Amino acid sequence: MNNSVSGQPLRDIPLFFIIGRPRSGTTMLRLLFEAHPNVTIPPESPFILSLFKKYGKVTVWDAAIIKDYCDDVFQQRYFDKWLIDKDELLKHLLEEEGVNTYHNIIKKTCLAYKSVYDKQEIRLIGDKNPGYSLYISRIHKIFPEAKIIHITRDYRDNYLSLINVNFEVPIVPLVIYRWKFALGQAWKLKKKNPDLVYSIKYEDLAADPETHFRDLCRFMEIEYDASVMSFHEKKSEVEKAYTGSTEIGIIHKSLMNPISTQRMNLWKTQMSRRDIRIADLVAGKTAEKAGYQREFTSFNPFLYLWILPTLIYGWAMYRLLLLGDYLPYRMRNSVIQFLGIFLKVYWKMNKRKVKALK
Repeated sequence: MNNSVSGQPLRDIPLFFIIGRPRSGTTMLRLLFEAHPNVTIPPESPFILSLFKKYGKVTVWDAAIIKDYCDDVFQQRYFDKWLIDKDELLKHLLEEEGVNTYHNIIKKTCLAYKSVYDKQEIRLIGDKNPGYSLYISRIHKIFPEAKIIHITRDYRDNYLSLINVNFEVPIVPLVIYRWKFALGQAWKLKKKNPDLVYSIKYEDLAADPETHFRDLCRFMEIEYDASVMSFHEKKSEVEKAYTGSTEIGIIHKSLMNPISTQRMNLWKTQMSRRDIRIADLVAGKTAEKAGYQREFTSFNPFLYLWILPTLIYGWAMYRLLLLGDYLPYRMRNSVIQFLGIFLKVYWKMNKRKVKALK
């Protein structure tokens, strides 16, 4: 592993974000950027947003605060995928002791990640987090100069992929509502900041990765490097590094293979007609606006009334999550945990309804 780092100040290295619903191609995009010699983009962990409430306004980072921050980072979901020793990270962060910003500490944390890809001068630091699809405007508010790549996928294929890895409860209207809501959040931000948000479809990237990644490099103002298309040649090294990890073993088992279109339009053969009808109803005209053709375009008032309680639940859950983002750090985590428990209860109560859809 070779992790050469630019000698330029941290403040001069741009930070960018890859955001999209889970199972929409965010990891595929991350691998392409991570294979670039001038970019570092660690595996996802939502610590940037989770810890902002506690550390965002800190201006003097003494040893005690840095140690607390380091401890908190290691408590964040998925951070173990970074394969970093805590003492090593702490030593790395202590180099920034003194007057500093949360933004620079974040960048320093990301630079501690050891990539399997050879690195030269680091000119971009990236963060890929599907969980940020709900908080995309919050990300922009915290990092107003950061560019954002937003990727979307056909809502029906996205649903299938999510339930195949047990990412979300398999309630069709709830999953499609989340897809629609997250897409709306991205569109709102792009309308206000067209120069900062780049939209791309999973299907376009999969069909012609070289052309679209060239466009992405231009957007990020870095030179295109053809070696990124050979990212899968590091498959054995990645599998060795993550031996026993569900990150590679189950969730992303096909992502270290060459990019292909094999995972497109699976909904046509793997979803029931009833599920497709419900998905099309919930997606509505947003589907066509996003570039996807609905099979069922007529409005069914009886079906809509049947799924309405689920849509109301989805609406209420997202508003509570957004409200929770403004609560104190510990209270916010408690709200999220409560919603998780509530969702499990909700799912058990609706098992019979889900079976009726099949």
